[in-house]
Amino acid sequence: QNLERNLFSQKMVAVIGYGNQGHAHALNLRDSGARVIVGARPGGEAWKWAARDGFDPGPIMDVAARADCVAVLLPDEVQERVCADEIFPFLKPGSALVFAHGFSVAFGVVKPPKDNDVLLVAPKGQGHFVRKSYEKGVGVACLVGVENDASGKAWQKALSYAQMLGCLRVGAIKSSFRDEAVTDLFGEQVVLCGGVPGIVKAAFETLVERGYPPEVAYIECLHELKIITDLMSDSGVSYMRERISRTAAWGGFLTEDEVVTDDLKSKMKSILDKIESGEFAAHLQKEASAGGSRLNDYIEEEKEHPIERAGESARKILNPREEESK
Repeated sequence: QNLERNLFSQKMVAVIGYGNQGHAHALNLRDSGARVIVGARPGGEAWKWAARDGFDPGPIMDVAARADCVAVLLPDEVQERVCADEIFPFLKPGSALVFAHGFSVAFGVVKPPKDNDVLLVAPKGQGHFVRKSYEKGVGVACLVGVENDASGKAWQKALSYAQMLGCLRVGAIKSSFRDEAVTDLFGEQVVLCGGVPGIVKAAFETLVERGYPPEVAYIECLHELKIITDLMSDSGVSYMRERISRTAAWGGFLTEDEVVTDDLKSKMKSILDKIESGEFAAHLQKEASAGGSRLNDYIEEEKEHPIERAGESARKILNPREEESK
């Protein structure tokens, strides 16, 4: 779709939440010509952070009532309560709702009103990267989708918001709330935040159990991972294979099927089943309602893994200046 004019230029956009994504959206939107107001908990860290960045934050229900567009950029686990109590009842007629992640809408955690446009604009990058890319004049690609087109202009509004984030400098891919949510959760769990860290720790443990130095095991199994992922991110898997040593490429091809077995693929399908069915969403809501104590326990337990101590030692040699600045 061609974007002849930006529908949010000089319009009031409320950014609800000022964390990882929220701060990047608010700053980029403001720099692109929107009139941005920030909604946050009075006196909280997000409130103070927004004020330091030159915004005049207000209570969530107040800013939601004033805006032509409301961007819900809160953590998934709190959206149900905040949307129901502090956002949806106060929306202006005709205002648009924007989400940066499809989870809450796709799995029915929140139920937006039928009289408002409901838009997905999901930058494919962490918030600080979204901001830095904008400042460099580059931008980050995004997924865009429409759950509800009450105005008949929902797609133009989604693209307008994406343009103000800087995403259209790169491109936008048409998607849906459900497709974005399912693929995002699956990628996180099976590859990015579950599979890769799990393989890294298991490989580290295997070397150390055989008597190899922990610092060397850390370098080989974790530190050099960025080199490989950067190559794949640049131009794909085969591009990476052609730019590593012949020894590494040959060894990788020989062992890939031993690591990625049919049993592993079956487990991946089972994980996808749980995501698609809403089982994972229900587990997440249950964990959130209990205060997130199990997640906190997992995080604290992982801090005690031997790879963390080996990493601290290795990084002092590999990145001495970065470690001194921490």
